[in-house]
Amino acid sequence: MIAKNLVQRLEANWEQIATQVIRERDQDPDLLQYKTLSDQEIRERAKDLSSKLSSWLLDRDESRFAAHFEALGRRRYEEGMPLHEVIQKLNIIKRAIRRYVTEQNYTLTPLEIYQELEVLRAMAGFFDFVIFRVAKGYEEAIRARVETKPANVLSIPWQGASAGLLG
Repeated sequence: MIAKNLVQRLEANWEQIATQVIRERDQDPDLLQYKTLSDQEIRERAKDLSSKLSSWLLDRDESRFAAHFEALGRRRYEEGMPLHEVIQKLNIIKRAIRRYVTEQNYTLTPLEIYQELEVLRAMAGFFDFVIFRVAKGYEEAIRARVETKPANVLSIPWQGASAGLLG
């Protein structure tokens, strides 16, 4: 059973996690599009993901979250975010949350250590699920775009140019 107090602390301290995410985003040379987002936008996205994580840790009903994250993938495609940046940003949030969970617990009992490990293990499953669903939604958006474009020209939103991806 996931320790509710640890999940509640995680959700209550999302801003500390978001600050870490912003710091890592600013230092990552591969996140060119995400660097164009305001710190407030990054905070809102980190808060949303932290809230979804907390709900998922307590419920684990994947069907409740599948449509949400697939829609998120489609939105990121439509916003022109490269998929590798979307995935890297999710990994940065995962690392920031993991770091928060492990750094906040200095004096732990054996039971609390077990609970922390359980949260970390469940969190890894959550992010695997999120990355899969976001990538699936992103691919759906690409397919929808391909269906509306000639086969020899496919506009890549983040490149601002046409690329002959399909032949």
